[in-house]
Amino acid sequence: MTKYSTKHFGEIDLTNIENFYEVEIQLDAKSIEITINISTATKSIDKECIQTIDNYLTDLENHEKNIRQIIQNDYKNGGAAKNYIDYQLETQEDKDILGLIKNANENLDKKEKLLSVIQLLRIGFYPEKEDALFAMYDYTIQEELTDDLIVVKISKNDQHIVTIES
Repeated sequence: MTKYSTKHFGEIDLTNIENFYEVEIQLDAKSIEITINISTATKSIDKECIQTIDNYLTDLENHEKNIRQIIQNDYKNGGAAKNYIDYQLETQEDKDILGLIKNANENLDKKEKLLSVIQLLRIGFYPEKEDALFAMYDYTIQEELTDDLIVVKISKNDQHIVTIES
């Protein structure tokens, strides 16, 4: 039995891999769900993959700032982040939007204020070698208001795609 002790997920038995590992961590005083997702077809992962995730999570604050910058750039370029904000402004009640942005930077317009208050809900990791996807970041304006998410997919070669998912 080969076990590997991770900093965030505890001990993982590499000879008896589960399909899903989950932990909650605190980031900027907010609880974030972190998952490792293993394919049911291959159901394999090695120590190096888990070490990569552990190392990545050690610097999560900086990674998350970079992801927010990716979302900002996508918004400015009229991409999925802009579509998400436009859609939320069209479909949500004004009182809910005003409640969300009441403490946002006064120098921003309403759309930029809403974008500035998006919350990170979850980061899912996909460590298998044959999968090009490394991680997915799920953001929302507020979980209680919408099931729609801004999702940033990061590939193993550090490429990114911003999408909207429900």
